[in-house]
Amino acid sequence: MGTEPTMPCDDDPAYAPNLLRLLPVFSCAHNGVRRMVAPLPERVLSYLAVAYPTWVSRDAVIEACQLDGTGDPRARLRQVCWLLRSRLGFDPIVGDRQRIGISPTCRVDHHAAQEWCRLLLEQGFATTVVRAVPNWLAPALSHPLLADWSWDDAWLQPVQARWDVLRRETLDHLSGSLLAAGRHQQALICAHALIQQDPLRETAWEVLIEALIHSGQRAEARAQFDRLTSMLSAELGVNPSDSAHRLIADLYR
Repeated sequence: MGTEPTMPCDDDPAYAPNLLRLLPVFSCAHNGVRRMVAPLPERVLSYLAVAYPTWVSRDAVIEACQLDGTGDPRARLRQVCWLLRSRLGFDPIVGDRQRIGISPTCRVDHHAAQEWCRLLLEQGFATTVVRAVPNWLAPALSHPLLADWSWDDAWLQPVQARWDVLRRETLDHLSGSLLAAGRHQQALICAHALIQQDPLRETAWEVLIEALIHSGQRAEARAQFDRLTSMLSAELGVNPSDSAHRLIADLYR
């Protein structure tokens, strides 16, 4: 007999005592109170939070966050760490003389979402795993990573691209799996996120319409079908699929 998969922590990261949020933009909170972080410390924290739980060499942090300008770059990095400890109310960075990383006392929303994505993909969206998916995951998958980043940092773009691939691959299967599991509101969130990424993705529209029907929002389901019909006609010169038509036909039986 196979063993049950080990589920990641399903607690909402938003309620973690020490939270680093990267989806969709950076923020830092301690015991539910948002803490302001200056631009340079934000840059360092974001880089380390993306790498979490791995520690990174101090030299790599200095290079990636462009701390190697005037003066002693290692001293600048030490100053950043000191400022964070003194202003946040907790110590977000741990390490030794060579490497540093995010403290295990912190929760990183991006890392928590990635854990669930990987488990779902590894388990083939098994029903037992889908039923255990926490409510915070679908909204987290709706967001890009550090969407408002204003610095020209070479490390970030490939990380953003990998996250977009991972969340889209997860959403592709999760929306229908949630619908089949009777979790209609979560399926709605996933379908909306897929449509935002690809408005012509008809399977996502079908999940959206069916989830609305099961949620008792029959008029909204019809409105979304009409919206899909208009868009497909305007963009591709085609009509919705037979399966989408069947969903709407069931409304009038």
